[in-house]
Amino acid sequence: MDFTALPKQIKTHLSRELKIEDPQAKVSVKRTSLGWLKIRAIANCFEGKQLDEREEQIDRILAKINFNLAQYPISGYDLLTPQESADEPPEHIQLPLWSDILMAAEPEQPEIVDEDSPKRPLIVTFYSFKGGVGRSTALGLVAGILASRNRRTVMVDFDLEAPGISVLFQNDIENINEQQYGVLDYLHQRYLTPDLNIPNIDDCICQVNSGTRGELFLVTAGEYNENYIHRLADLDLQSFYRKEINPVQQLITDIQERLDPDVILIDSRPGFNDTSAIALFDLADTAIVCFSPTDQSFEGLRWVVQAVKKQRNYQGKPDIRFLLTPIAPVGNELQQIWTDKVENWIEDNWGLPVETKVEELYHKILYNPNIATLSSLVNNVSKSLLDDYLPIAEVIDASLPDLKSSLTNTNIGNKHILNELHFQAATAQELEVSSIPDIFHKTADFPNFLTNKFWLIRGAKGTGKSLLFRLFVERSETAKELAHSDVDLNNVDFIAGHGQPRLHGQILESNDLANYEQNAGESSWRSFWLNYALLQLCRALPELRSLSEFNSDEDLVRLSSQLHPEHAQIVSWLANSINSPKSGDRLRTVDRWLQDNRRRVWLLYDELDAGFGSTQIDYLRRQRSLEALLAWWLEVGTSLKSIVPKIFLREDIWNQLNFTNKGHYSGRFLQLRWEEADLWRLVLRQALKSSDTLRKSLESNLGVTVDRLHTIELEQLRTSLYPLWGERMGRTKKAYTYNWVRTRIADGQKNCFPRSLILLLQEAVKKEKIFSTEYSSEIVLRPKALIEALPDVSEQRVDEVRNEYPELEEFLKKLRGERSPIDETKLADIWDVDDTTLAEIIGKMVDAGILTERSRPKDPPPRVYAVAELYLYGLNMVRKGQK
Repeated sequence: MDFTALPKQIKTHLSRELKIEDPQAKVSVKRTSLGWLKIRAIANCFEGKQLDEREEQIDRILAKINFNLAQYPISGYDLLTPQESADEPPEHIQLPLWSDILMAAEPEQPEIVDEDSPKRPLIVTFYSFKGGVGRSTALGLVAGILASRNRRTVMVDFDLEAPGISVLFQNDIENINEQQYGVLDYLHQRYLTPDLNIPNIDDCICQVNSGTRGELFLVTAGEYNENYIHRLADLDLQSFYRKEINPVQQLITDIQERLDPDVILIDSRPGFNDTSAIALFDLADTAIVCFSPTDQSFEGLRWVVQAVKKQRNYQGKPDIRFLLTPIAPVGNELQQIWTDKVENWIEDNWGLPVETKVEELYHKILYNPNIATLSSLVNNVSKSLLDDYLPIAEVIDASLPDLKSSLTNTNIGNKHILNELHFQAATAQELEVSSIPDIFHKTADFPNFLTNKFWLIRGAKGTGKSLLFRLFVERSETAKELAHSDVDLNNVDFIAGHGQPRLHGQILESNDLANYEQNAGESSWRSFWLNYALLQLCRALPELRSLSEFNSDEDLVRLSSQLHPEHAQIVSWLANSINSPKSGDRLRTVDRWLQDNRRRVWLLYDELDAGFGSTQIDYLRRQRSLEALLAWWLEVGTSLKSIVPKIFLREDIWNQLNFTNKGHYSGRFLQLRWEEADLWRLVLRQALKSSDTLRKSLESNLGVTVDRLHTIELEQLRTSLYPLWGERMGRTKKAYTYNWVRTRIADGQKNCFPRSLILLLQEAVKKEKIFSTEYSSEIVLRPKALIEALPDVSEQRVDEVRNEYPELEEFLKKLRGERSPIDETKLADIWDVDDTTLAEIIGKMVDAGILTERSRPKDPPPRVYAVAELYLYGLNMVRKGQK
């Protein structure tokens, strides 16, 4: 069956057959939005017949084309006599929900709208398919304009899940009743006790001090507390339309009788939901549809407009005006492209009423960062800002006998910031070379790193060692610029003594290192590091190959000249060079040559934890090799004038090493730790660089810029973050946000991980963008976004730990489903290990920052350990006391 042609086929066949008995018979077949068909047949031959008889008659006719009324895609049918059709009241959608309206057939005869008769009160619903487009701000500013024109204006917060205007006007409310109720309280109680006047409408209305001749009122959503949440969960808007007294309609009636307003402005819930459907299709005379001109917005609004058009045909309302907000500050040419697209879309989807030009159907609001800084939407608002919203106020005013309406949302600035924000949390190994300067952030340790006295750079995995290595080896000019204010490094060459710089090919791999030790012996690692340094120096400084001390070694010259020498050949040369007496002389020759040419070299060593493999044998080899490296530099380093080592080493690996004169590294090591101020500077740096809106706001209000970040003290850094994530977490307001964040990106050793911090914000931005409700006008990321992002951060951190400590992976898996804190008896049981192995595993996990001991020295066994919050979710564990 050809479903595309089916409506025409049914109509043609029924009309022909019915007109045999009744030449005046009429047949229509309408397709609904979802593709279903509704049949309407009007004929005298139905006179005196019951519905089942009429159905049998139609089925006999349709049988000739192998069809019947019960067959897909028939959604309904009306089989009427001419008299029944005339007596039938106009068809309305009694329950104005999105699916009902979209599935309904088009009415036979659209309702005639009296465009010339003004309506009072006029109900105007401000709607947006997506949040964050300035809907509530527009409503509030328009309301203020209308009140200034001496119009009695009432705002109703119908966004019950995430009230907006209730918060925005909190400081402007003039009279607050001892017991303040709102929309939710009214609807909930009137549904339960429709015959009682509880709550009284007077207890739901607040007067707003607008400072104008007119009057402005607000019906809030209700008082936010735990009971609000429970009442909201109980609310069943659909059931309202099955009751004799509809609480929604009663609310509007009570407002009208109590205040006699000129206009009622409803702040609707965004998206496709019951509350927005009722606000648009049942209550609104006019809809102000706010949107940003993007492809995503157009796709969603296509269904919005289709539903509104159908309801307007049924009931004669609502009418629509479009508000483009906020329009980004782009050039005139691009702005004209957007405008043309909007006009074409409106014409194609809404159409043009008679004698109406398309430019009369929409208005543009250019982005204005000052909106985010407004302390009030009705007092001390600049004339230039009000002028932007004046056209919308005038559209509403023109529909009244003598007045107009408005709408409000403070999220316009912050939602704009949300869309601009881009946090990059890639690992140092994942970063493209070009991205290194954008991601690298100078901490308080950076000036110390630049001094020649610090040879050993220690820190937990993820504290920025590899990024520091890559900055100097791969983006040396950028590194020199960053260091310029502390030290002049223009005559320094940065060379990888070990590491994986993307510009110079791969380092020797674990198999190569194992082969070297097998060929040269376990005690040959000092020779390895000496000769490997010579090879790297000759590769980086080609001039050295022409020196007499080097050109006699053909293999060294050849290997250092190749871009990608074979690893086997390097290993062979290193093994053959262990007894070469010339190696030490060559290093001293390089040092003298550098002095003569007024140059210096930093030999940087990175990835010393990952290059040896992950078996127990590999770990022992790594220990022998690193002990030799560190001891060798203590032996030769002090005699060198122009060559300085910079050895990046994981803290727990350093603790496992044992070599002669290890204590001599006192005063020669720098321990990388991210202090709180470093973390917040990192966040602000990425936020300010990605969000022009936030940059302008913080600069104008707090004087915060990227260039000044390093001079800003901790308290101001914390304050500067309030627009991003607020001051306090959650409803209880007992935890400061910066403390909540800092403690959750720290391990058991109190090491804070910058990548985990940035990943937390990266994921929180994603969560915030998909939340269906709007939030505070004051912050971009709500506490809920941060809370829901934390498990993603924890999973990432656990994955990193598994890569860093593959020997722990089996034991980490067995923690799944357990509770923290956990005692060593339980750990021994789930891990099935003896006491010696248990102590070894726990020790490694404590060193890695996964576990911290919770028991005190005086406590009896067993010892108790807590899992750091950073790892809790990723390990699928829970805190004791959680359900």
